[in-house]
Amino acid sequence: MSNDSEDDIRRSIGIYYAMTRFVDDGIGRILDTLESTGLAEDTIIVFTADHGDFMGEHDMIVKGGVFYDCLVRVPLIVSWPGRAPVGVRGNSMVSTIDIVPTLLQLQGIDAPPEFHGEPLPTVTTAAPRDAVFSEYGSGGPTFTMADLEAMPEPYGYETLIASLQWREAEGDRRMVRTSRWKYVHDPLSPPAELDELYDLEADPAELTNVAADPANAGAVAEMRDRLEAWRTSTGDEPVVPLPGPEHYAAVGHIRTERPR
Repeated sequence: MSNDSEDDIRRSIGIYYAMTRFVDDGIGRILDTLESTGLAEDTIIVFTADHGDFMGEHDMIVKGGVFYDCLVRVPLIVSWPGRAPVGVRGNSMVSTIDIVPTLLQLQGIDAPPEFHGEPLPTVTTAAPRDAVFSEYGSGGPTFTMADLEAMPEPYGYETLIASLQWREAEGDRRMVRTSRWKYVHDPLSPPAELDELYDLEADPAELTNVAADPANAGAVAEMRDRLEAWRTSTGDEPVVPLPGPEHYAAVGHIRTERPR
């Protein structure tokens, strides 16, 4: 978006704020209805989002397959009058996959053994956790600027949809985040891009990758061990299938999967 005018950037941010206000108004109507119908005391409410959006951070708009906090850190509020703590903010690292196990436990239902999530601390008696993980990609080829330029102009909504599966399948990126560090690894990336490490205390905007700094070798090793342990416990292979070769042909090129 570095070539966009300030008016266009402000317009995009304004649309984001307008959508946020729209959601806020809708939630207010839901809560008012629960109160007026007498259901509020017997209803568990969870407010969250599936992802955030770029609003100019890292020179980008909307979203993408990366792990910056502006995309992966989302609001999470759990309310159950008389059952859940009120006005308490937990400091534990948690994930959206923890929501369903939490709802089941609050209702006295056992979570299926195949669930990877755990009950949320603060809302339940579960112990706090000091790390959280995320993943993206199915081992597919990278979508490059050359691939974009091979598609019909102007690049707009049709381009976004036509390339969506390609972009969402690319790579095999995994992330582990603690309160201090964020580490990202993709074994399918070029060697110079294998590791990302951000010091979230010194660099909360995640502008400087410090993985190559010798002073951080210990942090890289620790975070890599955490990530590998998580991969071992949850499964090393991507669970989302790659699009077929006909998909890549349809959007301009026949691409082949790189060896794992």
